[in-house]
Amino acid sequence: MIAKSPTHPVLETARLRLVSPAAPGFDAVGAYLMPGARRFVDQHPDEEAAWWSIATIIGHWHLRGYGHFAVIEKETGLNCGLVGPWFPRGWPEPELSWQLLDGAEGKGIATEAARCVLDWLFQDKGWASCISLVDPENDRSTAMVERLGARPEGMFSHQMTGDLRIWRHVPKTAPGRKLLEGLA
Repeated sequence: MIAKSPTHPVLETARLRLVSPAAPGFDAVGAYLMPGARRFVDQHPDEEAAWWSIATIIGHWHLRGYGHFAVIEKETGLNCGLVGPWFPRGWPEPELSWQLLDGAEGKGIATEAARCVLDWLFQDKGWASCISLVDPENDRSTAMVERLGARPEGMFSHQMTGDLRIWRHVPKTAPGRKLLEGLA
């Protein structure tokens, strides 16, 4: 029996297009791993670690049926990073997370993409809530989850990430997002 590949939705906001890096039409190797590709903010200097990270993100879509979206500026075609739901083994529950590429921070891109993804999760996927795990010393991410309306809930400790603050997202209307055709 051949398993059917998961559907990879395409989401859009006024200035962003969000696509699954696991979708057949997306070149994840070219976008993230080829020489000259923009690096993630705070990326580990080991290029092998970047390969494992991207492979894990693509595999997450196949294992869970959802995952990070590549965030593309519609006007420029520039790949800005990854935003989406993430639920690896050992996590307390599904998380909305983000990783921007160098040069994409400080433009509201992560916040806009996160709002779009939250709308998709709550309206289309039927999720009742999700969390974001944020380093308490990361002021930019803390400000972002506050802008998104999340509320702090306690702490989570993991051997790989250390202590992280749990922020709870709950459904609310998030206009400005449209779901485009799914890609098989």
